[in-house]
Amino acid sequence: MKEATQRELIDRVLAHIENGTTDTAAVERTVPTEDYLGAERLERELRAVFQRRPVLLAHSSQLAKAGDFVTEDVNGRSLLAVRTRRGEVRAFLNVCRHRGARLVEDGQGTAVNGFSCRTHAWRYDDEGALAHVPDQARCFSPSALAERNLFQVPVRERHGFIWVAPPQAGPDALAGHLDPLDEDFAGYGFKDDTFWAEERRTGRFNWKLGVEGFLEVYHFRSLHPDMKKYVFVPEVALFDRLGEHVRIVAPKREIRELRDFPEDRLRLRPHATLVYFVFPSTFVFVEKRHVTTLRIQPLSPDSSEVRVLHVARQDGLIRPDTLRTNIALFTKVLGEDVGAAESIQRGLASAPQELLFGRNEAGLHYFRDTLNRVLEQDEYRPA
Repeated sequence: MKEATQRELIDRVLAHIENGTTDTAAVERTVPTEDYLGAERLERELRAVFQRRPVLLAHSSQLAKAGDFVTEDVNGRSLLAVRTRRGEVRAFLNVCRHRGARLVEDGQGTAVNGFSCRTHAWRYDDEGALAHVPDQARCFSPSALAERNLFQVPVRERHGFIWVAPPQAGPDALAGHLDPLDEDFAGYGFKDDTFWAEERRTGRFNWKLGVEGFLEVYHFRSLHPDMKKYVFVPEVALFDRLGEHVRIVAPKREIRELRDFPEDRLRLRPHATLVYFVFPSTFVFVEKRHVTTLRIQPLSPDSSEVRVLHVARQDGLIRPDTLRTNIALFTKVLGEDVGAAESIQRGLASAPQELLFGRNEAGLHYFRDTLNRVLEQDEYRPA
């Protein structure tokens, strides 16, 4: 993040604290219950939104050496990403080209000799080329194997993370979708961080309820009682659109100290949690000495998977006990957020009503503006 941007954000936060205000939307809005229910609605969202935008798959440090790989199920497809001997990252559909078996069962690991399907032992190299077929001369003609390399998926290593594009999106989606985040992300040095931990959980809630729960700070004091000292300034936040995405600044109480800091010492990161919402359902939480990513993946109209990655800065790694404490708090808070989303889902099923977004919940408004626009555009595009 540029120094001028940090200065502007700090000035806005301090002005809100002094005046007892916060960033707001122009008016309230309502959202009908039907937006969170029904297979037809979800199918439309999957087609128009999730199948046309890149997904954060891993952190670069998970693919540090040649042969390192990760697999992940994304929108009904199993994906495989690997660091090649050339130092590049390649991604493929995790499916053997012989009879369609899943090629790699492990979630991550190292395969220095490529990937071998355990069903019939077809082997592929780290660039997806078919390298060995048992009893090939007797069983298969050269022409039958000519087009049997793994299916490639567009992938890009950017800002220390591995992003993959669904086949429907095409390679251009990787650049265009992420461009608005470049100015902020370039200054954080995510590529120098180190993977620390991963966690997953499944909840009984529509994916949008999960997203909306992380796009406002209105719930902090009431939903998260463990924040007894309440490190954040109550109900003050900044919300900015970055293309389809949203930047949220949740200031900590210590940010008031910056009034007396000289210009060359003004840094926003230690004095606030910066949250980047990457449309449609990924969050990047930038903390003082670590970064947490969270992706919400819809499984059905009323269930979603939450996948979390924690990566640590070098100065965080030398304080492992502090890092564990902070991540444990995040995990506890995440459980409370998931519980709240499940409660809302049950409430919508038992007492249908329009949901009300307040003016102080500007991030929810921005998300809905983008989602509605994308769905409207889809009306004129082929499935």
